[in-house]
Amino acid sequence: MKQIIIGTAGHVDHGKTALIKALTGIDTDRLKEEKERGLSIELGFAHLELPSGVLAGIVDVPGHERFLKNMLMGAGGTDVVILVVAADEGVMPQTTEHLDILRLLHVPAGVIAVTKVDLVDEEWLDVVEEDLRQAIAGTFLADAPVIRVSSVTGEGIDRLRAELDRLARAVRERSAVGPFRLPVDRVFTMPGFGTVVTGTVASGRVRVGDTVELLPAGRQTRVRQVQMHGRKVEEVERGDTCATPGSLRATHLIDARLQLLPRLERPLADRTRIRLHAGTAEVIGRVSLLDRHELAPGETGLVQFRLESPTAVMRGDPFVIRLYSPMVTLGGGVVLDATPRKHRRFQEDVLAGLRVRESGGPLDLLARAVYDAGDTGTTVPALAAAQHRPVEEVRAEVGTLVEEGVLVALSAQAVVHRERWSALAERLVAVMDAFHQANPLREWMPREELHTRGARAVPGGTFGLMLQRLASEGRVEVQGNGVRRPGHAVSLTPEQEALAARIEARLGVTPFSPPSAAELVATEGPRAREILNALAEMGRVARVTPDLYLLADAIERIKALVSEHIAAHGQITAAAFRDLTGSSRKYAVPILEYLDSIRFTRRIGDERILW
Repeated sequence: MKQIIIGTAGHVDHGKTALIKALTGIDTDRLKEEKERGLSIELGFAHLELPSGVLAGIVDVPGHERFLKNMLMGAGGTDVVILVVAADEGVMPQTTEHLDILRLLHVPAGVIAVTKVDLVDEEWLDVVEEDLRQAIAGTFLADAPVIRVSSVTGEGIDRLRAELDRLARAVRERSAVGPFRLPVDRVFTMPGFGTVVTGTVASGRVRVGDTVELLPAGRQTRVRQVQMHGRKVEEVERGDTCATPGSLRATHLIDARLQLLPRLERPLADRTRIRLHAGTAEVIGRVSLLDRHELAPGETGLVQFRLESPTAVMRGDPFVIRLYSPMVTLGGGVVLDATPRKHRRFQEDVLAGLRVRESGGPLDLLARAVYDAGDTGTTVPALAAAQHRPVEEVRAEVGTLVEEGVLVALSAQAVVHRERWSALAERLVAVMDAFHQANPLREWMPREELHTRGARAVPGGTFGLMLQRLASEGRVEVQGNGVRRPGHAVSLTPEQEALAARIEARLGVTPFSPPSAAELVATEGPRAREILNALAEMGRVARVTPDLYLLADAIERIKALVSEHIAAHGQITAAAFRDLTGSSRKYAVPILEYLDSIRFTRRIGDERILW
């Protein structure tokens, strides 16, 4: 069965509650104070099955300006509105303010009911209707039918019901795809049931037994029972904001497009304290004007709301803002980013991103989301979760953007924006070039040093993917824990080559038990250690420990000796290695551990076998 939400709007005491009772037989004033004072204070609820079979939930909102907060809670999610104007009073201040709010919340359609027609004559009715037509000119109700009704005599009620049915049939049902959201408009406790929340489902669906998250507190709870119009049901869809766990994040910052009402007397200044009404929430905060110094009446601008307490919204949600004090309605608009970073004003990059979020297509939005992820990039599953879309659908669009050169694929899942990647790659290459220039005797730059100096904010796993990408582009070479620019090699000066030759000669005198690095420094001078490191980078010697270096040829001879011994005996011990090489345990143990580290041998207990 198709379901819609019908809301009411209009000045206090213009007969909204009586009209709903005439339509449905349900009195929505449930509080004792409401009965005694004859005016609505809280939201009222009724339901009506229309002639076509459409089931309408009806929300009765209070008309008094003191209870406008409650009216704003009820107006969200409305598919069709009944603007109620009493025949004996005509258009009043709250009529105009409610009409402004309906427009700001993008209510799509409605009908106008002139009530209490039994109290006035025909001539007066014509005057009221003419005044009303002027008030709604240029609004979404400009061409709406005006129906004269009386809740006392029943005049016009059937015609109003028929018009509501016509509008209801034209309402497009919203998809149940996406996370469940229920902006909560009432909370109460019932013995035997616990906490009960009521509201209008904004998106998705929920079933008995589902887990929902209460925001902004972040507390999760289980759905024990679902009712629709007083009847127990097993699931609810749109038409009837607890939320699907993880689908929303509570936020103190919201980016938005804001439009001020034309009738305001003065412009809105930056950092004005306001009340933000979104869904059923009212949150106090300040508005930061991002693209101008002040916002004039009737103008629109890009803003960031900085809230004093958290709330939960989604991109595309409508909102209304009111001045903190006095509580005057200022304007409204639509959420562009529900979880942004804090922005500085007049940042063109930020403004460009918000314009994309406002009017861009799916691919534009996806590309911008990856751009906003920064140097780190993001993944296909993360994008799908953030946009509440199927993973495979997002994967296909990411593939299109990669083919178009907008995104760079780091793996099957990870992507980074081309602009971010180009800047990051240039930075990493520049860091490596600077390292090579500052360290001419080092062939390889430590990978971790490049990570720290060039891309500190990028997680290690992602950085590894980036190095692979740079290597595939021919911009770096990677070997173990070292990186270098292609073609870079250590080149010794004649003086350095002479020192290297002396060191190699010393190491070759007793190749399996050579002098230590400290001994070489003592005899050849402090530059000996620098040359030892350079020879190791060049592959002419092997760094066994920080103080022990062997000629590369000596290592190859040792490998041959060890291989022959293991082939004959099945294993080799440290003692056997000592005897085999004519060295001492001082050399045997570190050399064998070096062979283990390069995966030539493998230690099992006190013995070693070939890897």
